[in-house]
Amino acid sequence: MGFQLVIAEGKEAGREFLFDQASVVIGRTPECDVILYDAGVSRRHARIFDEGAGFHIEDLGSSNGTVVNGTKVAKQALKEGDSITLGPVKFTFTAVVGEVPADAAPEEEESGQHTRVVNASELKRSRNKGVAMLPKDVNTGEREKIERRSTQMMPVISGPRPSAPKPPRISRPGGPALRPDPSALEVADSSTDLNKVQVGGAAKEARLSAAERARLKRGGAAGAAKLFWLDASLPKRIAVAGSGGLFALLVLALFLQAVLPQEVKKKKPEAMELGEEPTDQSYGVGEGVTWERVDQKEFDFQVKSPVDVMVVLHYQCAEISEGELSVSVNGVDMGFAPPDTLAVNERSIELLIPSKHIKRNAVNTVVFDNTRNPPEKDPWRIWNLWVEVTVLPEKDVAGLKADANEKYRRGEQKWEQRDIGSANRWEAYKAFREAWLTFEALDPDDRGPVYQLSRDKMNEARRELDNQCNKLLLQARAEFQMGKYEDASKTLDWVEKFFPTKAHPCQYRALAERVELASTLE
Repeated sequence: MGFQLVIAEGKEAGREFLFDQASVVIGRTPECDVILYDAGVSRRHARIFDEGAGFHIEDLGSSNGTVVNGTKVAKQALKEGDSITLGPVKFTFTAVVGEVPADAAPEEEESGQHTRVVNASELKRSRNKGVAMLPKDVNTGEREKIERRSTQMMPVISGPRPSAPKPPRISRPGGPALRPDPSALEVADSSTDLNKVQVGGAAKEARLSAAERARLKRGGAAGAAKLFWLDASLPKRIAVAGSGGLFALLVLALFLQAVLPQEVKKKKPEAMELGEEPTDQSYGVGEGVTWERVDQKEFDFQVKSPVDVMVVLHYQCAEISEGELSVSVNGVDMGFAPPDTLAVNERSIELLIPSKHIKRNAVNTVVFDNTRNPPEKDPWRIWNLWVEVTVLPEKDVAGLKADANEKYRRGEQKWEQRDIGSANRWEAYKAFREAWLTFEALDPDDRGPVYQLSRDKMNEARRELDNQCNKLLLQARAEFQMGKYEDASKTLDWVEKFFPTKAHPCQYRALAERVELASTLE
């Protein structure tokens, strides 16, 4: 009992093979019983063998796998008419009942198809190496040349050019030499209108062999796109090309928008009023300034209160020399901004505006004026501006002094416990600051010695808070540089425990640090 394989798809579709062996190996190497010279077939691809109850097929670890009736298998029994696909080649399996003639000879037909019988006597003469896909009389040198060569596809000739030479004979590995179909070589009438020639569809199907189509399908997205383009009609190609052009224009527009200079992009409106939240803009002259103001910058703020209040103006400034930037409120000179120090970017200025200079339930005006500009154009910058309103208690002089002294004593208690809890240092600073502000509501002659003590203690606590802020920010940056991003984020979160309000600029410094570190990951 033997079996028959017929190539249903592949470079030699229709070719038949009869076997009377108990085991047949199919692959690309000379050791195989059926040799398929195609890149999609592995060196030892699959084996068909008789287990007594019938023939089975097993995959021999091939790259593309062995497919039976559309399903990839490792081992499976075969039945009449099963489809076996190895790479781009598809066989039809048929069991043969009875003995296969041992001396059967190849039979060639006009179409170039023939039957090749592989039997035990022939295998013995070939040292048990099947040559099913090679011409019977090929010599050793020609066979080795074919074995080293990749599968060559026979080109389709749709019609020669007027100057084309006579088509040569075309030979293919594993089959006899063939001549092209004479009907395919007929020269079309020279009066044919080339604009009427159809591209794609059935004509394109004739130009792609099954192996070529299978190879393109195995090429992933790129191969599928190429196959789609080859099969597409001319109108479909034009539509696809137009859509691709529109998409390219959209990508270009998005790219140009991303790389435009910052000054070209639309900015937020310039802030003209101050509130309890700091501005996210900067003003002055020089690099990094949001809004250039050579001479001065003016802000308004409103205070709505039925009782007297004091206002603390918070701001940061840089590139300022002694006596360069004056500050006035409602036309009253409040003095000059302090000159630069080594910690100019970490320093926050607090300007106390007494209640007598504040207009309650009305608009107040703050002016920052650079006394050197014009005619000069010296660089200067202010940012992080906001106002803090403090309501003065309705008490007499004695009541205000008693209230201030009580706040000072509470500050001293928290200061002694500053290393016990993370919040005590901040609570001490807050109490000393409230005592100082309460004393500021009194006339200078009524303040007493505790006024200066509360101010000194407030500044001392402020310096320690500044050091704590710098320590946390440096720790977060070090953790970030070591790749410990989660630890860095947690360290920045600790800032809110040490600095629960915006009266200290560390909250804003931590936010700016978080934004800067995150930008390096983009």
